[in-house]
Amino acid sequence: MQTVQSESTSTFLERLDAIVARILFIKPQAAAVNANQSVKTAERAFGYSLLLSAVRCIIKYVLLPFVLPLIGIAGGLATGITLLINVIAILSLVASVRTLWRINYSRKWSYLAVAVAAMIFISFFILFDLNIIS
Repeated sequence: MQTVQSESTSTFLERLDAIVARILFIKPQAAAVNANQSVKTAERAFGYSLLLSAVRCIIKYVLLPFVLPLIGIAGGLATGITLLINVIAILSLVASVRTLWRINYSRKWSYLAVAVAAMIFISFFILFDLNIIS
């Protein structure tokens, strides 16, 4: 009984994998040719996203509200910069998810959950910035 359930769960996850791969416009690798290289690629993609997130937060929460007004540069420029940074952050998240799916990384589902949550928050920030601009 348990074997039938695990097979159906496995089939369901394989179908779900294929659906997400189709949404991301990628063709996943069937099996990792070089497991070490796949792990390094995944870590590089994840590290790049973390670095971009850190730079985004420093610019958005330190540079724009405190440093730019001190030197006399502020106003609408800050909102435009924030909007651009948020769009770049979403593109980076999508690129990272695509990379993890393409190499069939073992923890891709965990990263997808975090990336979707981050995209939701960043989308709210974009909507807020667009509301300020209009």
